[in-house]
Amino acid sequence: MHHSFKRNIVSYLLILIIVIEGCTTKKKIASDFPINDIEVTEIIKATKGNELNFKNIRNRIKVEYDNGRLNQNISLNFRALEKEVMWLSASMVIPIAKILMSNERVVFYEKFQKTYIDQEISQIMKIAGIKKPVEAIQNLLYGRPMIDINKGRWDKVENSSFYILKSSSIIQNTLFINPRTYQLNQQRIFIPILSSLITVSYNNYRDYEGRSIPNNVLISYIKGDQIIKINLEYSQIDFPENLTFPMEIPADYKIKTLDEILN
Repeated sequence: MHHSFKRNIVSYLLILIIVIEGCTTKKKIASDFPINDIEVTEIIKATKGNELNFKNIRNRIKVEYDNGRLNQNISLNFRALEKEVMWLSASMVIPIAKILMSNERVVFYEKFQKTYIDQEISQIMKIAGIKKPVEAIQNLLYGRPMIDINKGRWDKVENSSFYILKSSSIIQNTLFINPRTYQLNQQRIFIPILSSLITVSYNNYRDYEGRSIPNNVLISYIKGDQIIKINLEYSQIDFPENLTFPMEIPADYKIKTLDEILN
């Protein structure tokens, strides 16, 4: 009985040590400041585990657009099937446009000039180095790395406030990761073929049905002397089981190409 009791005590102590050690390890990962000796793989694993996942998402977005000459406010109704489809209805007091986008095609119409486009975009995106544009845009909107953080090589850049990871892919993605929450504070995307830089800053993360989402997203687009700023404020976020994506082009609208609309 005595030996059995001693063995039990030893077993309990070993279990306690393992539990304490495990908790200590977990606490070490989360810190107010970056940990110098943390491995890149640990940062990637913690960041990936903290990403937003959904089947369907729906929310309202208040958009402020500023290109230095023009400042506009637009309201968007946004719906999405994760990684596959995005639908937006835009209004400025009255409805002004709709967009339906997949990874292969974009359909868009606007009411001012009564024009629309219905065009394949997969080839255009491949040239720019973006294989799945819907997934890339959803990542930008909801605080996920634009490119898959589990793929490619990531180098850690020393910083006193954030974990900074820099990719070496065609699209150069730099991530600024909060060392306590492992949420993105900012990501910068340099697209060589366009000689342009996109900076996306994420603020005011909130919990929705157990999912953490940034409620304020500031996007800056820089190309040469051109600077465009787009400020997004999210509200009324939910995750419905089913969504519809209504898109019917009015009969009297004139077709345009994507290049004509953008230029």
